[in-house]
Amino acid sequence: MRTIYCIAFLLLFCNTNAQVRIPDFQEAVANHFKAGVNISYFEKFWKEKAYRLANYKQVIDKISLAHQLGFTSIRLPVSFDDYLKPGTNKIDKDLLFVLTEIFDFVESKNMVLNITYHSGTIYKKQDIQKEAIRIAAMWSQIVAHFKGKGYDRLFFGLYNDPRLEVLEWRNSKRGMMALLRPKDLDRYWIIGSTNYNGINALLQMKVISNDSKIIYAFHFFEPYIFTHQGAAWDLDKTYITNLPFPYSNAEMPSKPKRKMSSDMIYNYEHYSEKANQAFIEGKIRSVYDWMMINNVPVICTETGSIASIPLKFRENYFKDVMNTMRQFGIPAMIWDLDKTFKIIDDNKRPLNAVSIWLNSFENQ
Repeated sequence: MRTIYCIAFLLLFCNTNAQVRIPDFQEAVANHFKAGVNISYFEKFWKEKAYRLANYKQVIDKISLAHQLGFTSIRLPVSFDDYLKPGTNKIDKDLLFVLTEIFDFVESKNMVLNITYHSGTIYKKQDIQKEAIRIAAMWSQIVAHFKGKGYDRLFFGLYNDPRLEVLEWRNSKRGMMALLRPKDLDRYWIIGSTNYNGINALLQMKVISNDSKIIYAFHFFEPYIFTHQGAAWDLDKTYITNLPFPYSNAEMPSKPKRKMSSDMIYNYEHYSEKANQAFIEGKIRSVYDWMMINNVPVICTETGSIASIPLKFRENYFKDVMNTMRQFGIPAMIWDLDKTFKIIDDNKRPLNAVSIWLNSFENQ
């Protein structure tokens, strides 16, 4: 069955990939990360710090499952600010121990780990430069702790989902890297654009000069009205549910009778233009074009859809997104393994489209 999956994927991949040239630097990144998944646990301070640290082996269990399913890279978002000693900018030594244990396990499985700073609030600070310096000082403890270890297995994600203006983020990321790079010249960093690591912001992003050890990241959750439908934390934009993918007039839910914002009206009325493979290909192609112009590698560190969407629509979406990422040589890390956007069922079986994607890497 695995062989059939691989043949089916590769036939589609070869047919669509004929016109796309993947440069060596991007092919190296794609082959290194291959198929990735986010592990949700440390990214938000949902429970007491002591509980999270004491039960960190839950993360190792999740990574073990991901490895069994065929994932080759792990992204671990960490809300570092929740693990500082009170009144200081010093990371709790117990978290450093836990991260070391997690990395050692990932390395033992011949996988790749991306530790990412999550839940930052730089956009709320009056003095953005001061906060950037603080974040860099916090990161420097991680850099020092892992210096000399796992340069081909351990990658650092500078900041997840920045929400600053383009110029503010451009200055902030450059300022942080100016402080961090001298502390370890060999570590690879993963750095995304502002506007929640969105593609449109990536296309305005300037690369950091004279630093060849940066991989540039983006997130892909488009169309948002589909991937986040029913999400309780953003109901003004997500209250329409049962949206089909790809678009089907016969399966579209009726226009809500409630008052709708102008954005929601637009997204609903133009849904047919975005809920299709051609739209996805156009967006990913724009990332590919940016990559080629700037001559730097890229990675998608988050993509997925909320688990409450009808299964057939999620399957269709994952098939189109993952095929398109492969077409342009871009490794992807699904959000997430087993939480709100989970890609496994109660029996820990992944979506069929995800299985096909994972199995396509089997003989690489």
